[in-house]
Amino acid sequence: MNIDLEALTAALSRARGRGLSFKALATQLAHKPGGRQQLQKALHQLVRDGRAVSDGHHFRLAQKDGRSDGAKGPAAPAEGTRARRERGAPPSKGPREVVGVLTLKPEGYGFVSPLSGGSREDDLFIPPRQAKDAMDGDVVRVRAVRGRDGRSVGEIIEIVERRRLLALGTYRAQGKACWVEPHDRVLSENIAVPRHPQARDGEMVKVRLHRERPGPLSGEVIGILGARGDSRYEILATAYAFGFSDEFDAATLLAAEGVPDRVRPEDVQGRRDLRALPLVTIDGEDARDFDDAVHVSRTQHGYRLVVAIADVAQYVTAGGALDREALRRATSVYFPGTVLPMLPERLSNGICSLNPDVDRLCMVCDLALDESGRPQHADIYEAVMRSHARLTYTKVAEALEGRPQPDVRPLLPDLEVAGELARKMTAQRKLRGAIDFDLPEPKIVLRPDGTVAEITQRPRNAAHRLVEEFMLAANEAVARFFDVRGLPTVYRIHDQPDVEKLAAFAALAQAHGFALPKPLTPKALNDFLKELEGKPQQKALNSLLLRAMMQAQYSPHNIGHYGLAAPTYLHFTSPIRRYPDLLVHRLLKEHWARAGRPPREDELREREESLAVIAAQCSERERASMKAERDIDAYYAAVFMQDKIGEEYDAVVGGVAEIGLFCELEGPSVEGLLPATELGDGVELDEELHRLVVGRSGKAYGVGDELRVRVATADPVRRRIGLVLAGASVQVAPRVPGESGRWLLPEDVSKPAATPGKKRRPQGPQRGQHGRPPPPRGSPSGRKSRRGGRPGGGR
Repeated sequence: MNIDLEALTAALSRARGRGLSFKALATQLAHKPGGRQQLQKALHQLVRDGRAVSDGHHFRLAQKDGRSDGAKGPAAPAEGTRARRERGAPPSKGPREVVGVLTLKPEGYGFVSPLSGGSREDDLFIPPRQAKDAMDGDVVRVRAVRGRDGRSVGEIIEIVERRRLLALGTYRAQGKACWVEPHDRVLSENIAVPRHPQARDGEMVKVRLHRERPGPLSGEVIGILGARGDSRYEILATAYAFGFSDEFDAATLLAAEGVPDRVRPEDVQGRRDLRALPLVTIDGEDARDFDDAVHVSRTQHGYRLVVAIADVAQYVTAGGALDREALRRATSVYFPGTVLPMLPERLSNGICSLNPDVDRLCMVCDLALDESGRPQHADIYEAVMRSHARLTYTKVAEALEGRPQPDVRPLLPDLEVAGELARKMTAQRKLRGAIDFDLPEPKIVLRPDGTVAEITQRPRNAAHRLVEEFMLAANEAVARFFDVRGLPTVYRIHDQPDVEKLAAFAALAQAHGFALPKPLTPKALNDFLKELEGKPQQKALNSLLLRAMMQAQYSPHNIGHYGLAAPTYLHFTSPIRRYPDLLVHRLLKEHWARAGRPPREDELREREESLAVIAAQCSERERASMKAERDIDAYYAAVFMQDKIGEEYDAVVGGVAEIGLFCELEGPSVEGLLPATELGDGVELDEELHRLVVGRSGKAYGVGDELRVRVATADPVRRRIGLVLAGASVQVAPRVPGESGRWLLPEDVSKPAATPGKKRRPQGPQRGQHGRPPPPRGSPSGRKSRRGGRPGGGR
């Protein structure tokens, strides 16, 4: 169903400037299946075109002077409310204004990406030396103005939030002058610092930036890390660059100390007692925070599935120090061997974690399912529980294969029933058309000294799928609870894919011999992915299809989840790791506290406006964490390949750009660039078929092609691995052993020490700016299994 824009405009006009809520418009116009999703898109289109304005809750027609139709008095402000500004929504009058995250390049220019997400076409270009006092990673408000060449560029008019608070660098002391040379190449200016009594010239230090007023960059040394060269410093530098931190401030730690370390008798009052129910946790071997436990049993009419989730909202109260810091981070960030948690360890690994053999408070989704695995009823409530075992994916998978370890044998009957139910739920999800992207993830294994031992693919066995199905079922059930009652919440939404991108992908798939049916429904796409299994093109075409998809995000307005083929969906099952889940728990408690009384219209409006701001923050921080994790993966991949220069590997072309072929190496799960210049003369890009055509030779290289390549370079600084075709000569650059056993690049050896007050010259293009198509941004059914071993984290 397509919403007629003229009918929508007429409905807004009839309101005579009063404004209509989404619910009111849906009652008038969205009567058929899928109508609410189409209405949401139509409203966004009217707002983008400047034909309508919104205060975050009500929609009105916009007049030519920028006022809403029928409005009296002065014209509305450009953004209306702080909520609209922070969402990065388009202005209601005058030049377009956007609130978004600033990304600067070493060359001085940058881009602002709206907090509300969207495609790269929505980014505003910031010309060189126009960032003013803003730094890479800051949230800024920009105004679109006409640039010198006539194209639209961004002018920064306000720094909304200074995200970058910490930096890593080399301490320098010469005479009375002291400064720190930033490790991050985007920070081209040295940081002026007071002399530190313990820091020595040349040591790596941690700096807290002083950003209260405009002027030269300054700060103070708050930690001495030691000699340069430890590759683990790169994790801290990347985390700081994306606005994350490895420490909590004093107020947050003090609040954490005030949280009890055990469940008290008064905490149990009014809760259901599930301590006798044999709930178990299933997680990765190295996980320390357990936020879900499950139990499955047979019933007269099918199955009972109990999903118990840590009751983090019991200990993190709204507006407190813990809550403010949790919202600022919005997510835990997972690097090889390191986790930057959303909450202090006293909570995440202690009272909130569903550790075995201790009482814990929980939120429960108690599901009744029929013999086919279809949900029939859901009961959601507060409870107290006791985990009966801490199981791992490996142990559960072995048990389901008939090889249970001794400590798992007593639980085997329950696990077999759970496995049976999970298989039926998977079949039901496929029947309704959920898309199942099964892209392998690299797993970087570090030695105790921080060096890379190996890079493998993360396993995904029957136990991962079992837990994923149960978490999906709980998330959907809680989403239905909110939806049918009209209660405000933050949904996990996934819009329909871009029609043009999907058509381009279909043409590419056809060129590889795969015929895609029309229309391209989620079920048809899933059937196509099944057909790809085991083919050389599997990973490449999976990735390209994923790029044609919209990005999943958080929103108070439900438009459904396309990838899961779910009309309602949200995140409920990981409150230790994700703020939206914690928020959903809090909203459930608020509803129960009202004894089922629906919120008033003014309460609903105020709540939805605040939820829109929180949803934008959580979506942006999720994107930032994914970028940071990918950046470190690329760094360690280049480090791992440094001693393999000259070696040959079989490879599959996974991406094509004007500058070359991006190839996935078999053996080490890493990707390298085979430059177009290595293929011959006159190489041209065929954008439609994603291939490079070599002059008049007739040779062409495209997605899915199998090649034999040789490693030519490995540059950790720029996160690049350079390849040539096998048989081509490779000149191995000399390497010089650095401090702490690190191998330094030649440019590191020759780089002179900077002097105070001078800017460091940028050293080449910013990492990632080498023409690589953007990596998938949050699979609609993506699995972030690195996140404590939890599958389904990115859906």
